[in-house]
This record gives sequence, C-alpha cells and structure tokens, in this order.
Amino acid sequence: MAAQQKQKKDQFVALCADSRGDAERLMPVVKQLSASLKKDIILFTTSPDAESWVESLGVSFAALKSDWAAVVEAMPTAFNVVLAVTLANPDAPKGSSSHPRQILKNFRQAKIAYLVVQAGAASEFKTVALTLNHQRESKEKLLWASYFARFCQSDIAVYHHPYTDHDFRRRLDNNVRYLEKIFSSLNIAYQLLPLPEGNQFADPDPKAIAQPGVDLFISLVADERDRDFLDLFSPPTALRLIKKTPAIPILFLNQRDDLYIMCD
Repeated sequence: MAAQQKQKKDQFVALCADSRGDAERLMPVVKQLSASLKKDIILFTTSPDAESWVESLGVSFAALKSDWAAVVEAMPTAFNVVLAVTLANPDAPKGSSSHPRQILKNFRQAKIAYLVVQAGAASEFKTVALTLNHQRESKEKLLWASYFARFCQSDIAVYHHPYTDHDFRRRLDNNVRYLEKIFSSLNIAYQLLPLPEGNQFADPDPKAIAQPGVDLFISLVADERDRDFLDLFSPPTALRLIKKTPAIPILFLNQRDDLYIMCD
C-alpha cells in the first residue's frame, strides 16, 4: 500500500478512481462537497499504475493493492471516510470499477454513503430529492438530506405516492411525522410532493428521480436478501436509477443499521 496524507483531519470525502481521467472528471464534484461539508479529500485507487499519476492531483491518496470491496470496507474504519464519490460509465467494460453493475457490487457492503456520478452530470445540488413510502424509512436517508440542506444550501423535495390504500396512507403519515420531527428540530424547510398517479405498490424512486428540477437524488439500497423470486428477472432498482438518469448524481445508502454518519 502506498498512502500519503497532507494533514490529520477528523473525516474525509473519498474520491474513488482507477485512472487520472476519471479522477479529474470527479474532482469538481468532490472539491465542492469537501468545501461545503468541511471535510478533506482523499483519493482511493487500485490501479496498478497509480504511482505514475496520483501525486499529480495534489490531494491525499491511498493507492492500494487490493480489490475495491476490501477498500470500501476499510474506508470508514481505517481512513475516517464518511462519503465516497465514484464515476459511473455505462459503456465501460464489465468488471471495470466504473461499470454501474460493478460499482453496486463493490459498494454492496459499504457502511458509508456513496455518490455515483456520470460524466456531464450536475455538480451543483440546488434541489435534492428523496422519497417516503409506506415502509420503514432509514433515519440516515433523512439525515443526509439534512446535511445537503444545512451545508450545501440545497432545497429538499420529498416525493411520495398518493396512496388510496388506508393502511399504506397511515404508515406514510407516520413517516412524514418523523420527517417533520427531524427537519423542524434543525429549522429545515422542505416540499412534500405527491407523485403523478401510478402504481402505488411500486417503488417510488424511479418515478421520483424523473421529476423536473432534481439535481441530486438520495436512494436507499434494499438488502439483497429481501429480493423475492420475481425480482430475479429484473435489474435492481439502484441499477435502473443509474441507467435511467445519467445527468443526476445519486447518493446511495445501503439498508443496514450500522451506517457511519458525519460528526456534525
């Protein structure tokens, strides 16, 4: 392992890239997040020729002779990373660290938030969107929305199905009350918006991310153990979101109870 850090910081934003070109494409987004969140930057790579280009980017780095899954696992514990940023390229060869399916595989066990960005995507996050539904929602999903509101001055849009089912509507209302409790305590405004009429039993994320004006989308990645037999015949929602909206960065949070969050 080759590693260099300019100075000791409490927490970091990680730039994940296996080529100088990918790192340079991600740098504007990472620098903006670093400045807004007041975290330093650390670049991670598993590229075999990393030592020929990592130092030229002028940020702390860790060039690791390991697979990406192991690198991702070490980020929060060994390097105090709270957010990883990686570049997605649907045209990349299968197995490449930038192929969408491989990204989701590499970050499958991630205990931190990871932002998936495609070339040409928005780098300013004026409006951040997420969904609420009838199911149990992740507290971390709402916390990350609050971070963007507080530190990036983002407007928050919360979408939901216009449920007609009484039980689903009651559970949604419970989630909205929880949202209001968190955001009101932080003096954060938000818009609660019903989605256009559609299948209220479907995942709301694919419809919500396509709404006008969304600059960044927050999505909870379901535990793969929750996928049923019919799900095996369709790509996971996270993969569909990446392919559906190349212009919108997506902040993914894995559905687990031990996610690391920022100390702010």
